[in-house]
Amino acid sequence: MRELILHIGRAKTGTTTWQEMVGLKRKELESAGVKIPKFFHGDNHGELAAAFAAQPGRLGRAYAVESPEDQLGLQVKLAKKFERDLTDGTWLFTSEHLSTRLRGPNEVDGLYEFLGRYFDRIRVFAYVRRPDDLAPSAFAETIKAGRTHGFNRKYALQARAFFDHAAFVKIWERPLRSEITFTLRPYVRLGHLDDMWQTVFTLAGLTPPPFQLLSESTTSINESLSAAALRYLQEVNPLVPDGLISNKSRRMLIAALSGRSGERLLLAPNVHETLKSEQLLAGGLNHGDFTGDPRWQAWFDAPPAITGDWPKLGDLERVEFNNLVKEAGVTLNEHDGEPATQGEASRVIRRAAVRLTKW
Repeated sequence: MRELILHIGRAKTGTTTWQEMVGLKRKELESAGVKIPKFFHGDNHGELAAAFAAQPGRLGRAYAVESPEDQLGLQVKLAKKFERDLTDGTWLFTSEHLSTRLRGPNEVDGLYEFLGRYFDRIRVFAYVRRPDDLAPSAFAETIKAGRTHGFNRKYALQARAFFDHAAFVKIWERPLRSEITFTLRPYVRLGHLDDMWQTVFTLAGLTPPPFQLLSESTTSINESLSAAALRYLQEVNPLVPDGLISNKSRRMLIAALSGRSGERLLLAPNVHETLKSEQLLAGGLNHGDFTGDPRWQAWFDAPPAITGDWPKLGDLERVEFNNLVKEAGVTLNEHDGEPATQGEASRVIRRAAVRLTKW
């Protein structure tokens, strides 16, 4: 008998910390009966998403998937690794990219068909974050990735798939296939990794080992930029579009901006109203479907997210951010060169800000 426990995210639910912990505790997990694969590139098993997503995007390029032929080639490589390395027992695969890149039932069916060749049972689980809590974090990631759009109603509607948890469940559930189960869990910061740990062993039908990964809330990885730093980054993104700045330089840019502390990004009032009007404040989930679970109770009963407008940057703040970026050795436009003076840099950034969508 060969069984797969498949963790698919969702994004912004402590997945990076979880995957790092799983990698660190590989020996303890395997001693308890849960095997961790060594044939993926790193702790995030994103190759699975790149191999079956209709639009693999940047993730695909990370695995040299830029055409249907490349994708088929990746599937063949994975098949060879599975045939060579998989043994009987319970395995754990984990990647939030599965929930972000596989966006339709046909893509998920393709993944299930592939995995079904190697596993007798597939136990899928995912965590979901309250949309009003998720929205600022999800939007910040788009700005860090180079986007320039506003945090407004248009964004909330375009990003609906991130907030519509009920629709997400329908994409992944297969109630007529007894060999595939799907479990949805709530993202509640306090004790989150412990809950993930317990979920894995509950699904595997095994006794958890006598140790814990973490007993406190997860680290706020990927949420280190202040609202002002995000606003600045949104303004300079037109100066550093894809192709004109290396991934290394963008990481350096973000790291430099993280050196300036400040108020965190709050939920924009019009985004809150959009989630409310679209009946997505709870992701379309019904409280009555999750009775008897204290963590779900806490998820539904959490106070509404605090709303607030983005700060408007003044010239002095822009100069401060310019200095942080310059000290980090990042050039805002690697093809055209850096503006000669800080005053010129501020003027360039102000002109870029004028072109942005109104907040």
